[in-house]
Amino acid sequence: MRDSLISGTYPKCEEAINERSEKIHEDYHFKLFYIFFSYTELLSYGLQVSDIDGREVTNRELLTWSTRLALHFKKMGLRHDDVIGIVAKNSTYTSSVAIGCFMNCTPFHSVNSGLDKDTIRQIFQITAPKIIFCDGEIYEKIHEATRSLSPLIYTLTEHIDGVATVEDLLNPIPSENLYKPELLVLGGEQTVAILCSSGTTGVPKCVCMSRHMLSTNYSFITSEDIIFTNSSLDWVSGVFFTLLSAIRSCKRVITNKPYTPEYMIALVKKYKISYILAAPRHVSTLVACPAATTDNMSSVRNFLVGGGCISQSTLQQLRGLLQKGTVIFVYGMTEAGFLSMNLDDKYPTSVGKLLSGIKARIVDEEGKNLPPNAIGEIFVNIGHTWGGYYGNPIETKSLQDSDGWLHTGDLGYFDDYNMLYVVDRKKDIMKYHGVQYCPAEIEQVINELPEVEDVCVVGVYDERHGDAAGAIVVLRQDAQLTTELVKDHVRKRLPLDEKQLHAGIIFIDRLPQNTNGKIRKREARALFEVK
Repeated sequence: MRDSLISGTYPKCEEAINERSEKIHEDYHFKLFYIFFSYTELLSYGLQVSDIDGREVTNRELLTWSTRLALHFKKMGLRHDDVIGIVAKNSTYTSSVAIGCFMNCTPFHSVNSGLDKDTIRQIFQITAPKIIFCDGEIYEKIHEATRSLSPLIYTLTEHIDGVATVEDLLNPIPSENLYKPELLVLGGEQTVAILCSSGTTGVPKCVCMSRHMLSTNYSFITSEDIIFTNSSLDWVSGVFFTLLSAIRSCKRVITNKPYTPEYMIALVKKYKISYILAAPRHVSTLVACPAATTDNMSSVRNFLVGGGCISQSTLQQLRGLLQKGTVIFVYGMTEAGFLSMNLDDKYPTSVGKLLSGIKARIVDEEGKNLPPNAIGEIFVNIGHTWGGYYGNPIETKSLQDSDGWLHTGDLGYFDDYNMLYVVDRKKDIMKYHGVQYCPAEIEQVINELPEVEDVCVVGVYDERHGDAAGAIVVLRQDAQLTTELVKDHVRKRLPLDEKQLHAGIIFIDRLPQNTNGKIRKREARALFEVK
């Protein structure tokens, strides 16, 4: 754990930090913060800056606030088998709440603030949080949704008269500098965070994340980096970037404003951001934005793309913008964390090689291992017992088998060089006239058209033919494109009959998405029913 957590660009104190960390119990989940209390040259550095109000938070402030929150959680009697809820966008104190939970070893359950009241009620009925931190603008929704649980509710922003606030828990506490993080009672497999699955097919499930899953090697980031992702704590990338900033003592830019390519470029220029994680559809709009120039993106050293694939043309355009930077593909899932990473330009469509400690195999419908270059379902083993879906043993068993393999539901293959490729979601595989096809393959081809900003291909069922492919297309601003041109392009690139757009094409301003940016295939398919 020390090797993955302790390093940086402070030669005067790095040796001392390493020496002292040896003396601290391995099971302190957030021992790094405790160590940093002794090194004042680190504490004055800005660790977080908000583009919402311009407020900058130093290492010292983050550690102090996190410690006070952890002490309050302990005083309230909260343990490792309790849960603290967080329903909030990024703001000044959100990171401190998460880290305070880590330090007290009480898992937080982070839920997207855009979910409706009934969904939030169903989710929190499962984990039953004793405390909930939320933004003031959704206080009434949270209060109504959790009325039967009677949790303590604290607002993080937009405070309301008569309602407790996070600042109420941040007053100085005697002897707080003597605080030591709690021990992990269950070791590295103890649940320290709970996130929601994407929820594209129903009510999100509550995914347990262990300390092991968060112990990724962060050595590729230095304390001089400035990092950014649009994600908040309800998304795995938001959790990792919160940890990344704290562990590496690098500045993180936060915002609660929605993504636009113009806004991201403005943030890069304003804060000299060097490290970005973005979704494929964000990349697609970014490279088409007139403001996206090599000068405006010159500070970016690494650009991570996660959550799906991008077309070859989009990849080439992104690389052209980052003359001094590297494009890195990452593959993972909420249930397992990050699984693979690709930094090699030789394999532009691959999600890379497996990270240390991760095992994977490709299996057929009968669960038999497949050879290289054969497409099947990706099974992964993270080397540790997964905590499962909180309060849902049936769904847990359906994802993880008795041998510890997680059935990802993704289709892919390994090539002869052990590079992993993800082709599609298994449950998204369609059949037309009895022949299988992957919607993602058609999406990738349509994305080659320069007029296209985003696309979703679904199967429109017909009992005579099966799942006829239909495309929902979002055009770039001021672009014009006809259905026949799209069909002709697909026909030329994918001549097989099952891959043609027999269900037609719908042009739309925005794809139906959930609050985490995942496309709602059911709603997308429904558009053809009213066509």
